[in-house]
Formats: sequence, structure tokens, C-alpha cells
Amino acid sequence: MNPDDIEGYEKATEGEKRVFRFIMEAARPHKDFICWYEPSIGSSGKEPDFILFGKRHGLLVIEVKDWTTRQITSFNPHQFTILVSGKTKKKTNPEKQAKGYVNSLKERLKEFPEFLSEHPKFMGKLKIPIGRMVVFPNISRAEYAESKFKWFMESGRTLCKDDLDAAGEILCDTSGRKFQQRISEVFPFRFEGITQKEIDKLSFIIWPEAKIDLPPRLGSGKSRFQREVLALDESQARVAFRLGRGHQIIKGPPGSGKTLVLVHRCCHLSKYNPQTKKILLACYNIALVGYLKRLIQEKGLGIGTNGIEVCHFYELCARIMGEPVHYENEDSEYYDLVTQEALESILNGRSSVGPFDAILVDEGQDFDGEMLKILLGLLRPGGDLVISLDSFQDLYRRRSSWKSLGIKAGGRTRHLRRVYRNTVDIFGFTQRFIGETPRIEKQLSLLPHDFAFHGDLPDLRQFRNMEKIEAFLTDDLKRYIEVEGYKRSEIAVIYDDKVYGPSKFAYDNRALPMRILKRLETYGIPAAWVSQDVRSKEMYDITTDRVSLISIHSSKGLDFDLVYLVGIDHIRTTQTTKDALIPLVYVAMTRAKYRLVIPYVEETEIIKRMKECLPK
Repeated sequence: MNPDDIEGYEKATEGEKRVFRFIMEAARPHKDFICWYEPSIGSSGKEPDFILFGKRHGLLVIEVKDWTTRQITSFNPHQFTILVSGKTKKKTNPEKQAKGYVNSLKERLKEFPEFLSEHPKFMGKLKIPIGRMVVFPNISRAEYAESKFKWFMESGRTLCKDDLDAAGEILCDTSGRKFQQRISEVFPFRFEGITQKEIDKLSFIIWPEAKIDLPPRLGSGKSRFQREVLALDESQARVAFRLGRGHQIIKGPPGSGKTLVLVHRCCHLSKYNPQTKKILLACYNIALVGYLKRLIQEKGLGIGTNGIEVCHFYELCARIMGEPVHYENEDSEYYDLVTQEALESILNGRSSVGPFDAILVDEGQDFDGEMLKILLGLLRPGGDLVISLDSFQDLYRRRSSWKSLGIKAGGRTRHLRRVYRNTVDIFGFTQRFIGETPRIEKQLSLLPHDFAFHGDLPDLRQFRNMEKIEAFLTDDLKRYIEVEGYKRSEIAVIYDDKVYGPSKFAYDNRALPMRILKRLETYGIPAAWVSQDVRSKEMYDITTDRVSLISIHSSKGLDFDLVYLVGIDHIRTTQTTKDALIPLVYVAMTRAKYRLVIPYVEETEIIKRMKECLPK
């Protein structure tokens, strides 16, 4: 059932809710059916009440009318006149209305060659039969039989109040045979079935709510590189839909759709749960905020106090305390103090924000226990908390058990195991780097065929000095932009500018990114230095037609077609820093979707480890 419940959906009528429950029980075996409530059909935006897909039957359009016989004052083949609150209204004949939806659905599906028959006799016609039914939840079969409007409706295409009854023959048959017999009469021809891959595509077409459109990036580019995932695969969509109320944890590797699930969940709560009025989507990375906002806006929802609030953690602290906070260039003690003061403001009832009905956290591994206590303090009692994370991307080494923090997520953890972001080659390389065995076949075999493919192996190149690397960088960038057709907005030069100690890091001089930026500009390659300062991070827009020059920490949650990792040989591991630095490099490498280039001068321990991860 998509969505899995409509009880809280204010637009749903009582009749529709009853039919929803009827379909959920009657359509058995459950694994053979998919049902969508109010799906939008193509660009026309038409929304039948229900579309039901049966693996042995085809597609069934169901139109629900909450009318009683007393409300129907007149009728003809085209229109019914209905009395509502003392006023008459003209309504399309439900049979004709359902038929219109069927025709719209046919035209939509004919746009896809895989749904057309290859049989010589039916060449060019749909191979999926589409039937229709009208349901009257408030009219009994006897009332229908005595009515005169029945002459304008086909009785075989009609379900009445008796049919929906829990004691009726349909629902009493727990095998589902009675239901299947009833609906089988309304299909125009026998269904031969379709493949699981075709069922997945059908689901995406019919149910646009299972689709997250990524913001289009400016610039010219090859069409083959635009075949990225524009929708959650079916299992990920179900995660978003079927997240229960209360506290939930979502775990998954980079590129498994964690962020998209969170955005989708925000939209789902906003649309189908009117009692969920205040929603917060929080993250740690300042540069990620703009991207999250764009994803929310792509779904047609507002952001801000009157919509879904999106902010990074220290921005949230500033709002809680009602005073400015420095987002960078302060030591760890300063940020610990900010966290403590924000938490005290909440505990003492002085918070300027909240409470929220739902709080969703992206990159949750970046939040320590005190930070999560702040979020819990902003959540109303009984509210929803969803935290997505990947323990392999934990750059800050924060440790607290969920239970000790008051997060009641025992047995409520969902795992996303399928990866859509990277090529098979990059995915395998990064998994071996962190000591995991790539489960590429298992993870990617069920994805739509366009989304799992091979590309170039990660390219590790050694140079004599940094000047040679800079020269290579500009030449290679120009070639891939001008000849290979990569978009500038889909390219990032990711660098590291920090010095790492046993328990924390400090900023080194910023000569490296400044030199790279000057070099790119000199050679006519427009670039944006994302990590230059707080304002640059806050104003960052991935759709801008510029190459992104960005630090590893600021790149978390983002991805690019082509990634150059510069200065990785500057990172030196010790026994005390190794556990922190391996995840850091892993984060950087997993930003690449199609091509990963790692130029270096010195063959450090990390570079050696990378080389060992390449196929022999």
C-alpha cells in the first residue's frame, strides 16, 4: 500500500479510508499486489482514487463515491446531480470518470517500449490490461439493484457496501480467490505477466511520490552521465513510507540513498500527517544545508518557519540561545561551551525554537551525545525522530549508546544495502579500502539496469612535485570538460588542509586551495572555493556552473561525477590517528560517482593502501 496508511490524511474521505482497508485485506496473497492511493497520471495530473496492480491480472483503476441513493437526484450517461449540504452539484458519471483515467493511464504507459506487446497481432498495443471499477461504500447491493442509475453503470464493474463488509464473502475468503474472481471480470484481456524489473519501473511511473528529483546542474554534459538515479529504488521508497512513528535509525554506506529517504520522509509527513506541522531537518555540515533545501524545494514544499526547517547544528544552537555563534575558526572548547549553553537553554525552558513534531538528522554519526540531547529536547513528547548514519564515515569519533541518550530505537533500525551512487569499480575500491568485502553483485543486481554499471578504475598517478600535479589538474580538467563532456557543476577538487593529532585536528595554512584556485582561474576554468569561509559554505549551490574546490569535511553528503583528491599524501597516519584518518579518506573517495583521480607526490602508507585495493 502506497502510502501505508491514509487515516491521518485530511483529504481522504471516509469511503476512501474504508476502501483502503478493504483492498489491504482483500488483495491476497499480498506479495502479488501493489496499490497506490491518489497517484498522479503523467503531466495531466489526473488522480484516480486508487490504482491496483496484480501480478496475474494487470492494472485496475478504482473510483470511490461516498454518495447515498438519496443524494443522487438525477443522472444521465454523462452526469450525475448530487445533493450536498442542501446544494446540488454536477458530477461526472463515475463510470465515465474511471474510463477517462484508464485512457490517460494507457497513453502514459505507451510512452515506454517495454510495456508494448511484441506479438505480431497486437504490435504497438499495451501488454498490460487495464480494468476499471466504481465503489459505492454507502450504497447496498439491494439499493443499487432498485435504483435507475444502474442502467448507466455496468454492474460487473461495481462494488457496493455489502462487498466491503467484514462479514461479506470477499473478506471472509482469506485466500483472496473471491476477490481475484471478482476483479478478473473487468480486464479486457488475459495478462501474461511482466518481469520484476518492469514492475519496478511501473511503480516509479505510477507513484511519483516514490521519486526524488535531484536538482539539475547547469552546463552541458553527455546524456549518459545524466542517467543517475532520479528515484529511490523500490526498497528505499518503502523505507521512507514504512518508517513507523517514534524513534528510528537508518544505516547505510555512502550512496545508498539515506539523505533521499530523509527528504522523502519529510515530504510524506508533511502531506499525509496534518498533525505533523513543525518539521526540522538537521545536519552537521554547513555546505550540505543548501543541498537539502534544494531537495525539499524540488518536491514543491516550502522551507523555513512556515514549512520544513533545514539548518546545520551550530545554526540551530544560535537560534536556541538567541545569540550569534561563530561557525568556524574557534577551538573545540568553544563549541563544547556552545553545545552546553544551548542544552541548558532547552532544559530551563528558554529555547527560542521548538518544539518540533518531527526531527530528522542527516549524517548522524557527526553528532555526539550532548548534541543529540539538544535535538531530543526540541522534540515534542511522542514526536518522530529519524537519524541516518554511516559508522564508516565517523570523522569525529563520538561514542554514546542510543539508550543512554533516551533514544528508543531498539529493534527499529533499517539498513539500506543497495548502492546507487558509484560505479561498481569505485564502490569495490572504497569498500576494500575500509577492510570490507564488496558485495557488489548482491547489492547492485536488483537495481534498474541503467543505474549499475562499470566505469574507469580509480586513477592513482605519481608526480615529481606539486607544480606537476597542478599542471596535470588543469590539463585533465579542460579535456574532460571540453572533450569528454563533463559538466563543471559535476566536478570537484577535494583537498585536505588540516593537521591531525591523537584526539583532534587543527587547520594548516590554506596555501594549497589558494594555489589551486588561482591556477584554475588562470587557465579559464570557473571554480568556486566552497570551504573558503562560512559565507562560502552557506551560499554554496551545487547547480552552479563552476568546478567545486572543497575540503573533505565540507564535502560530506555531496557527490560529483568526477572527483580529484589532492593532497592525500599530506595525510600521515600514526597508530593513534589511523582509526580516524581511514574514515576521512573513505569519505573523500566516496564522493566520486563515475571517475576518481588521485594525484600524489609521496607514496605514503595511505597511498600504498589505496594501491593494494586496485584489482591486480
